[in-house]
Amino acid sequence: MAVSTLGSGLDIPSLVQQLVAAERAPAENRIARAESRTKTELSALGSLKSAFANLQGALDKLRDGGGSARKTQVPEDAGFTASAGGDAASGRYRIEVLSLASAHKLTSAGRPADAAVGTGTLIIEAGDETIEVAIAEGKNTLADIRSAINAAAAGKGVSASLVNADDGQHLVLTAAATGTANALRIRAEGGDGGLAALAFPGGLGETAAAADAQVKVDGLLRTASGNRITDLLPGVTLALTEAKPGQAFDLTVAVDDSALQTALQGFVSAYNAALSLSRSLTAYNADTQTASTLTGDSMVRGLQSQLRNLASEQVMAFKALGLKIATDGSLSLDGAALGKGLAEDPDALARLFGGDDGYGARLEQALGRALDDDGLFDMRTDNLNARLKSYTEQYAQLDRRMEAVEARYTAQFTAMEQLVTQLQSSSGYLIQQLGATS
Repeated sequence: MAVSTLGSGLDIPSLVQQLVAAERAPAENRIARAESRTKTELSALGSLKSAFANLQGALDKLRDGGGSARKTQVPEDAGFTASAGGDAASGRYRIEVLSLASAHKLTSAGRPADAAVGTGTLIIEAGDETIEVAIAEGKNTLADIRSAINAAAAGKGVSASLVNADDGQHLVLTAAATGTANALRIRAEGGDGGLAALAFPGGLGETAAAADAQVKVDGLLRTASGNRITDLLPGVTLALTEAKPGQAFDLTVAVDDSALQTALQGFVSAYNAALSLSRSLTAYNADTQTASTLTGDSMVRGLQSQLRNLASEQVMAFKALGLKIATDGSLSLDGAALGKGLAEDPDALARLFGGDDGYGARLEQALGRALDDDGLFDMRTDNLNARLKSYTEQYAQLDRRMEAVEARYTAQFTAMEQLVTQLQSSSGYLIQQLGATS
């Protein structure tokens, strides 16, 4: 509504705006400060959660075999390679590769590429796979049969290919897996009988017999269908590459100190980063009387205490592995002391971080309570986000209240302006009357 200012001469709209702004400022500044503080807390909490998540990841590596890493040593040209998991027993073994496993391979007689073979159904058995291949009139050259077999097998049991030799085209069938248990058996049923040329035994020739691998460990014989053997020595995988009968080679399985040190150093770095950040975010500068973003935060103080208390309970176990706890709670790792400790007790690190009731398990539980869905970090984040949402509503309420204030001031100044106008009119009339009587 336009306000007349002829009576008082005041710029009433501008004056109203200034009064409203002055009344709005304290409340608006209070909301803005609270909103900024909450956003800062939310950012700090996100950084802290990320640091603790990194610590959880480093701990997982130690609990998932990083605390019991193994390495293998095999001479060159031994006819095999080896790898070991954390559950492999340290030791030395004499390995002799007697023979390698091979896949069964069959080949047809040569014939012209466009010659029809026959019709009916080929039934191919390979290990546990049984494949039925229908061959129809007009789709029964070797190329047609090759395509039909591959389509029906879909990569399982057998694969078919063609070789164009001097004596004609040959169909070659190869078992998908090695070993005698996966040898091919083929029969033809129905049709005109021409497919019998592709049966085995009876029609196809054997290019390569199916064979099992044979290997000796410390003189004990093991037969396997493949050249990759995972259960001969628990935790050790052997990959056979060449048969060397009569020649035995040493396989050594030992603790991998370098891998353990890398995993443990990663844990120490992540631990120190989480502890340092939590300490920084809760610090208080007594000289300047300045608080940090999360000073006095009970959740963060609780996490700090848990880290330090869990570590302090393991002082002797830590010391045996070269881990030292500083006065501020941070950790350091002495690589030489770690090597010495593992030499004296190869399972010490696995015992400390593995299992269901050791240091690693208790730390995992503490981190889980903080980091899991609906854990401490999530609940705190939800509370802060809810607080941010409340500030939006507070701004809206302030807007509505200031609209009412503006309306009140406008009404008051309008009434004043009307009164001033009336007084000016009355004054003019009186002056006129007095002038007339003089």
